[in-house]
Amino acid sequence: MPSLPDSEAARDLDDVLTWNVVRVARFVGNRLAGRLAGLGLNPIQFGVLAFLEKEGELTTAEIARAVLLRPQSVAPLLDGLEARDLIRRVGDRGKGRRNPARMTEAGREVLAQAWVIALAANDLDDAALSTDESNELNRLLLKIASATEP
Repeated sequence: MPSLPDSEAARDLDDVLTWNVVRVARFVGNRLAGRLAGLGLNPIQFGVLAFLEKEGELTTAEIARAVLLRPQSVAPLLDGLEARDLIRRVGDRGKGRRNPARMTEAGREVLAQAWVIALAANDLDDAALSTDESNELNRLLLKIASATEP
């Protein structure tokens, strides 16, 4: 196998910030998913419920933007939450008709439990971060998120 020029030989995947973000996102996402599984929720469903708690009522398009999904991916997600009586759609369902979703009382109860789990997952001591380092990581992630929001 031919050897790489010195500049290429010195390359290391650990030097690629975006790759490290992907690796860490998978780790923390899977970690949160595992913890929420006991409630029958995944992180995206948690996000939907959290946004509904904050906003009161959201359309499919608004939910898609909030949780970074394609609008066509939201309908099955909402169908599942509605089947569990965690949300309720209001208005007539039909193409071009406004059909926002609201959280039910059962949804509020599940979300209250999910918040406890999600906030406890902020403790990344098992991933070699102190509380201060975890808070700093969150601050930096929010800085990026704020700068890139439409």
